[in-house]
Amino acid sequence: MFQYILANLLADNADCLGVLFLDPTGETVEMSCSDASPYEMRVLGAYLGISLRQLDKVLVYNQLGEPLLVHIEKRAAHVFAVPLSEGYYLAMVQRQPALVARSRATLEEAARQLERELFPDAAAPHGYHVGHESPP
Repeated sequence: MFQYILANLLADNADCLGVLFLDPTGETVEMSCSDASPYEMRVLGAYLGISLRQLDKVLVYNQLGEPLLVHIEKRAAHVFAVPLSEGYYLAMVQRQPALVARSRATLEEAARQLERELFPDAAAPHGYHVGHESPP
């Protein structure tokens, strides 16, 4: 089911290069890509995973809470990452110019869907209460 969610996220965002589902070690569990090769997306996912783990450590060490969403804007692309339960991340890479608000909204919806499918016992998404909802 989660492959379907990733494919929809890719299709729903113009100029999206790829979508990554990263495990807690930063390894790409699954991906969906368009213009980027699977190899390029796996390499990007590995480096993104390292950066996200380092960011998590800095936030914990400084008692700054958990990230809600990480957005990296480069000259050629946007990289978005949303934390999920159990240390997983959903990431999307989109070519410039991007409709950032739309991209974030579709990423948030995909994160909600993944949480329901993969972590049904989780009270709320890890870190990011997607859509700023209150836990049930």
